[in-house]
Amino acid sequence: MRQTLHITDALAVGYTVIHRQPFILLFSIGLSVYLWLGSAITLAMPFSYNQSVAAQWIGTLHAVDARTLLVVTNSIPILAPGLDAVVPPPPALPVMEFAGVVMILNVITLALSSWFLVSLRQIILRERLPWQTVLRRTLNVALRLSIVFVLIGCVIAPIGGLSLLTMLLMPATTTLIYYGWIVLVIAGLIGFGFTPEIITLSDERPLQALYQSWQFARQRWLAITTFLAICTVIEVGFAQLWRSLATQPGWLAPAIIGNACIGSGIRAARLQFYRYHAATLLPA
Repeated sequence: MRQTLHITDALAVGYTVIHRQPFILLFSIGLSVYLWLGSAITLAMPFSYNQSVAAQWIGTLHAVDARTLLVVTNSIPILAPGLDAVVPPPPALPVMEFAGVVMILNVITLALSSWFLVSLRQIILRERLPWQTVLRRTLNVALRLSIVFVLIGCVIAPIGGLSLLTMLLMPATTTLIYYGWIVLVIAGLIGFGFTPEIITLSDERPLQALYQSWQFARQRWLAITTFLAICTVIEVGFAQLWRSLATQPGWLAPAIIGNACIGSGIRAARLQFYRYHAATLLPA
């Protein structure tokens, strides 16, 4: 009889993986160091614009840092600087150059994230593979994840455009649309959030991985919701602690390492969580 996997068991396996192969932390540490010690990359506004108005329209300077937009394709836990963090002065780029930098950063991050996930798979499954196999598997995961992001973007973009148009024509609907997007994002994370894990562990094609993630959520929605909620509380809660600690003199390195340990353990736990439940799913 198959033993039940509790959420604490999945988390325990995740942090055991980190303890067994601490080199996996280098992915998170490297990206976090780049975010803290590298220069922000921002969008230059036309000189004809009123800068104060432009700043209000765009948000904060940190919000348009091209490096923060790598979260689109990133699966590696990172500790991003807060608004009060002291970072090198940012170069301001024209619109096209800014868009190009965002694309390049996301391609690099996607490749690193795929390597990170494949490395976690190797540790969890105790695989010993030649570097050629690891490289081939990493490229395969990166390609399939990129297709998934394109498919999701093709669905999200029209909805986002319709939402924006509705808010412009009927401003009274702004609050309703805002909460609607929150519900949509949460539902998407529950329904399709395990697609990267499915591609990594099962080598499924993009559409099949999305479908399997939906079937997984349909049959295990309560377990998934509970697991993701606990992981989010742990990661977000500790991230606030690490970010506060990082701004103190001499504490940047311990904060980045601590965040890498917590976040990487949760990523490994997600793989173990799906690996266990995948064997118990009923056929569609």
